[in-house]
Amino acid sequence: MNRCRTRRPWFRTARFWVPTSIGAVLLGLAACGAVLAFEAFAVRDDLQDAQAGAARLQVAAAERDTESLPRLADDLEESTARAVEHTESPLWRAGESVPVLGENLRAVRIVAESVDGFSRQVVSPAVEFVSSFTLIRDPVTGVFDTAPISAARDILDAAKRNVSDASTALAGVNTELTLVPVGEAVAQYEDMLGEMTDLLDQAGAGVAGLSALLGVDGPATIVLAFLNNAELAALGGGPAAQTLLSVDNGSVTVVEHVTSYDFPQGVPADVAVDESARLLYDDILTAHINGAFSRPDLPTAAAILGAQWQRIRGIRPDGIISLDPIALAMILEVTGPVTVSSGEVLDSGNAVSLLLNQAYFLYDGRTEADDFFQRAADAVFTRVMAADYDLWAMADALSRAAEYGSLMVWSSDPETDALTAGTRLQGTLPTSNDPETVLGVYFRDRSSSKADFYLHAETVVTTNTCDAAAPGYTVETRIWFDFPPGIELPVFVEGELYDFNRTEVFAYGPVGGSVVEAAVLEAGTATATGPIVDDLGRPAVKFTIDLVRGQAGVVRATFAGVPGEKAYGPTIVRSTPMINPMTVTLQDAPCG
Repeated sequence: MNRCRTRRPWFRTARFWVPTSIGAVLLGLAACGAVLAFEAFAVRDDLQDAQAGAARLQVAAAERDTESLPRLADDLEESTARAVEHTESPLWRAGESVPVLGENLRAVRIVAESVDGFSRQVVSPAVEFVSSFTLIRDPVTGVFDTAPISAARDILDAAKRNVSDASTALAGVNTELTLVPVGEAVAQYEDMLGEMTDLLDQAGAGVAGLSALLGVDGPATIVLAFLNNAELAALGGGPAAQTLLSVDNGSVTVVEHVTSYDFPQGVPADVAVDESARLLYDDILTAHINGAFSRPDLPTAAAILGAQWQRIRGIRPDGIISLDPIALAMILEVTGPVTVSSGEVLDSGNAVSLLLNQAYFLYDGRTEADDFFQRAADAVFTRVMAADYDLWAMADALSRAAEYGSLMVWSSDPETDALTAGTRLQGTLPTSNDPETVLGVYFRDRSSSKADFYLHAETVVTTNTCDAAAPGYTVETRIWFDFPPGIELPVFVEGELYDFNRTEVFAYGPVGGSVVEAAVLEAGTATATGPIVDDLGRPAVKFTIDLVRGQAGVVRATFAGVPGEKAYGPTIVRSTPMINPMTVTLQDAPCG
């Protein structure tokens, strides 16, 4: 199942760049001698061939033309090998010792060697793997063959070493001594390696999830937590249904199913939580199982979930995989419809509405609705474990689910958990503002309702870089409920605690920043501000908004970056995976 959680193979999404601008530079260097000129023209031609070959390879991969991929990979490898061969000539190496000229030649050689190494150590093995990969499950025992997973790990390890070595080599080029086109070529290739690092991290995260699910590293217990987006929490919602799995070397056994009603309510779990989290999310975070995912930090949720399982069953799960009906709908796009044990047919078009809204009209009471939720999740899981569908289409679906925040993986094994580092699959906020400055806008229901099926939100982020030494970020969020006119909702959908809908909004600023202002622009019935704390290494503001039908709430948090810090990448906004996706508008503040 989780093999499909990886992103597409690098060549289906990455922009494989070969520096054609080097050709112009090499022509200028040709005056240094006829032989060197011959080598220069040859390197230019070979790199151009490699560029064209990489483009053909990318097209074939996108079209899933697995028959052509091996031949195209061989062609690419031949082109890059020829380019390197020319830069290994005695004259070329001698030229590298010549002042000014030498640094240009050395830079070109390093790029050629990097492209060649990438072709041999990453492209060719990846193509071979993709062309033959399949998940095989013994029809009698139901055990998966884990050898392909181990092979994928080896390929990823080699790819990461290659990218790391290439980055180190390029960092050693003194671009102050090179001609401008050569320096630009080196910089662009460094950017490409950065993109490759991100893609390899995503692939590693998927392999880590699959390894955990199939017990590749030995026996383990895994909890599948199915989150309910109709009652929002920062990471999606409460784990209304959970499945405990026992896994070992390809064997996956369902131990038991539980719902939120199997856990004690109101008694804090025995788990250490940061004081900032307790202030923002109060006792609900640890005392109620549906509050475990309140903080935008999967390790926190995993610790609470583990402590709750320890309390009711005396075990600590080795891994947590969380997903929601939004992810299930994406999965059903690939598997096709499934039939729930109680007779309902679930497909990609009705999964979200049936599980998160209609079920509360069809079934009398929360318990029956949660039981249906569990039956539906079990039916989809069983279908996924059959592994008789297009695996790469599933990979795409699960990648989209992870990017939306609807799929997350945590492992107690540090090495396995490290493979998800830096990806949405990890369920954490970045710890720096480079290469992206990630802000957060998250929501939590406080009405004990299922009304978030009707919740809408929009956020406008204004970035103020007029003072480059201290960038500012203004986050303005508007929320409202779009209830169908005249509809009468079951009491546990509309909310049992109040005669209004209470929603908490949490705004997170940049790493190391501070809060400049927290303001209420439109209060609805009532809106409270605070607390304001530093949480997860960031400034965080909490707003509590009470709304009745027809009202909207608008709040604004303004953050300041660290004065003098230069590592602020492009602004990105992460949010709770909502049934109605939050719209985000990014704009720059006017200067002057």
